[in-house]
Amino acid sequence: MRSMSFIPGACAGMALVAGVLCAAPAAQAGVHDLQISGQWIRMVVPVRPAAGYFTLKNTGDADVALVGAASPGCGMAMLHQSVSQNGVDKMVPVKKVKVPAHGAVSFKPGGYHIMCMKPTDAVRPGKVVPMTLKFAGGGTITADFPVKNAMGK
Repeated sequence: MRSMSFIPGACAGMALVAGVLCAAPAAQAGVHDLQISGQWIRMVVPVRPAAGYFTLKNTGDADVALVGAASPGCGMAMLHQSVSQNGVDKMVPVKKVKVPAHGAVSFKPGGYHIMCMKPTDAVRPGKVVPMTLKFAGGGTITADFPVKNAMGK
């Protein structure tokens, strides 16, 4: 009797094992198609929340959903969007942000951002804080976010 090896990610081409659960490797495959750039955190006042900005590019053939973030520099990190409603500007939490196939989403002042609630002493201009982005399906990307002042310097 011949033995078979299972290689994660090879599910699509294995007709003989079509009934095998392949959801985990397939769900995470999209994360490998993501590139993060221009990442930084704006710290305005030490006792106030800070905001994380970056661009997320998806070079893959499928949409990917960003569903959360975490950092040891933040007591809690939340996805937010700045919006104007009835002439009032406010920040609202969002559950997910779609990164379209072959597209990009920018997290920037006045738009999407990561709200860093209860920033620690690590979130100070000149320092670098790791941030983990969480995606639907369980994939993650961790990147270093330089901390800048209110002027982005």
